[in-house]
Amino acid sequence: MKNLTLFTGGTIACSSKGGVLSPDKDNGFLLLDMYRETDGTVDFTAEMPYSILSENLCAENLNTLWSCVSAHDLSKYDGVIVCHGTDTLQYTGAFLSLKLGLCETPVVLVSANYPLNHRRSNGFENFCAAVSFIKSGQGRGVFISYKNDGEIFANIHRASRALPHLPYSDDLFSLKNQPYGYVKNGVFVKNPAYSETADEFAVMPDKPLNKTVLYIRPYPGMKYPPLTDDCKAVLLDSYHSGTIRTDGGGIEVFCREAASKKIPVCLTGSEDGFNYESKQRYSELGIKVLPVSSPILAYVKLWLI
Repeated sequence: MKNLTLFTGGTIACSSKGGVLSPDKDNGFLLLDMYRETDGTVDFTAEMPYSILSENLCAENLNTLWSCVSAHDLSKYDGVIVCHGTDTLQYTGAFLSLKLGLCETPVVLVSANYPLNHRRSNGFENFCAAVSFIKSGQGRGVFISYKNDGEIFANIHRASRALPHLPYSDDLFSLKNQPYGYVKNGVFVKNPAYSETADEFAVMPDKPLNKTVLYIRPYPGMKYPPLTDDCKAVLLDSYHSGTIRTDGGGIEVFCREAASKKIPVCLTGSEDGFNYESKQRYSELGIKVLPVSSPILAYVKLWLI
């Protein structure tokens, strides 16, 4: 089996120096050595587009990663593994999903909750599960391999459906809590309850990340910020019921300003049903309700358009 592995830093590549964790460029290759001790049948080609803590991820890094991926003929590989930090794992997963779509060669992002040499690290298990999933030949597109704390097996998530981490938690979940499947004893098992709906957004391989998207989460007493010239779109997150305050609080003034500057205002997290009075004003305010998807995917889509 031929595999392209890309190292980008993150906890899975970190070493502790003086009690401070920072990326160590040698750790990626240590990961490959660890895997070769258990399975010598995989031919790895390794590259390091950059090495950062993933909380420092920016548009420049993602564009660099895409340049690296697109420079390869992926049909020459059975799979691609991208080693990444957990903080922005879902953003890179969404980015690659929109760039590659349902590509024939599966791409799997792998991360770790602790550095590889820590006894509680899930990094090596996540990597092994990614290789097993690729070997199964049961996936097209971009995925994330991740074992939550207390779980027996690593789940395989469709990267475009991965949700943000909850505060103070390393665990990773998919939209509607439906992962693509899991890897048990080196064998991939697809989730029989998993399903997908058509996506109205086309794959965007030639779109670089450029101007910014203003991402606003709701909270009681919130104040809307001014719209700057470099803002291309606004994404409003919503409460769990798909609602935001629409009876005042500055939403009318904000939406009028956006309309005058021809900046689209979109809302994520809302779906049909539970037609609260507050939701009835979305159309009047010029707010476009996006299809059901991960909020991170919605953000990255707007960033790319």
